[in-house]
Amino acid sequence: MRSYLRQMFLRQMFAHKTARRRGIALITVLWVLTLLALIAASFATTTRTEINLARNLVESAKAEALAEAGVFQVILGLLKSDEEDEDPWRVDGAVYAWRFADGEVRVAVQDEGGKIDLNAAEDGILRGLFRAAGLAAQDADAMVDAILDFRDEDDLRHVNGAEDSDYDAADLAHDAKDAPFEVVGELLQVIGMTRDLYDEVAPVLTVYSRESVPAEDTAPPLVQAALFNNPGEEGEGLDEEPDDVPLPEFENPDLDQEAVDAISEKPQIIREGTGSSDARSNLGIYTVHAEGRTAGGAVYALDAVLQLTSDDQAPYRFFAWHRGKRQLFVNPEQARSSE
Repeated sequence: MRSYLRQMFLRQMFAHKTARRRGIALITVLWVLTLLALIAASFATTTRTEINLARNLVESAKAEALAEAGVFQVILGLLKSDEEDEDPWRVDGAVYAWRFADGEVRVAVQDEGGKIDLNAAEDGILRGLFRAAGLAAQDADAMVDAILDFRDEDDLRHVNGAEDSDYDAADLAHDAKDAPFEVVGELLQVIGMTRDLYDEVAPVLTVYSRESVPAEDTAPPLVQAALFNNPGEEGEGLDEEPDDVPLPEFENPDLDQEAVDAISEKPQIIREGTGSSDARSNLGIYTVHAEGRTAGGAVYALDAVLQLTSDDQAPYRFFAWHRGKRQLFVNPEQARSSE
């Protein structure tokens, strides 16, 4: 009897240990399967992310190539003589568009001769510019005097200007440059210049023309307004903005929807410029803003400043080439916010 009971006890103990081992094994298997599932999900997510990144890189590269194609299409058009092209490229800010390589290109060209030269412009024109940009007369005077002190070589302060001691008092990391502006972006270093004001006036400023007065035929609207606000030698300026001088819209300008819908593979104007169709200054330097949009919706903006030369071997040269700010293809988020 004792032997039987002992055998039963041993059998139960063995069965209990076996069931316990099976339970532990089952739990282990479940944990392993869970870990494998997590690894697989993580791998799938990583793969999907990498695929999306690669797709975005490809789309961005396509958009950049489209924008570059737009710049060189403009150069080709500008190099054509009047005999070769009955409809010459406009350089007054008119917006051109065409379809190319399953995408779309939009460009706008501005003659640098129609802009205000930061180093050579008459003081009155600079004052007129800042008045047209919305500054009060006293603030416009202070801004112009600060620019003059920033670029001249002496330490003599203009009435409302600023020299090195003023930059030190304002706890700025730099002094007045005491040399001509090399790029328009240096205007941000002038004491009193704000980012909003800079964004307003920078598109109509240049360092290339070296002319005291911009060419009116290719001048953007804000330059035209500056010329109207220029008090001149007699000091008789305009108290109010003339009704026939519209202020420009540099971001997402309204485009003719019918013209946009009719875009073909040939460059065509979808927004008129501010001057006559054949107006060009004698400077031969142009700013080209080009944007390319792929079929997938990627947009790349490119700004280039170039000069046409008389050299047959090198008919043009670039002064600047950098990524620009999207203006000609409306951002969907901005479009929704404006509705």
